[in-house]
Amino acid sequence: MSLSSFIKGSLFGAGLALLFTPKSGKETREELRQKFEESKEAASEYAELAREKGEEVGAAASEASENIRITLSESAKDLRESLNETSEQLKEDAKDLKKDVKDAAKDVKEDVEDAAEDVKDEAKDAKKDVEKKAKK
Repeated sequence: MSLSSFIKGSLFGAGLALLFTPKSGKETREELRQKFEESKEAASEYAELAREKGEEVGAAASEASENIRITLSESAKDLRESLNETSEQLKEDAKDLKKDVKDAAKDVKEDVEDAAEDVKDEAKDAKKDVEKKAKK
């Protein structure tokens, strides 16, 4: 209920009471004054209550807003840290992989060189065998 509706209702009720109550003018004025004072006090109480509730809602909204800001800030920080850690890990993994590939290539080269040397030696031995057989 709005404050203006409350005041209007109170005044209307007081007016009706005046019309239907057989009292002297002095008594009627006193009763009106009391009703007006009661309405005024009630309106002040409603206004104070509304102000307090408004402050409570404002404080709660402000606190919620600050909590959201803090949470988002922390989440962004955590994500940034996680991305940095992942990036560093990927760099390390790439370095390790590069080293592994170099080592494997070196091993293959050595194996091929050894195999070529073995084939060369076998070819020399075969040549010698063929020359011996040709001399006989």
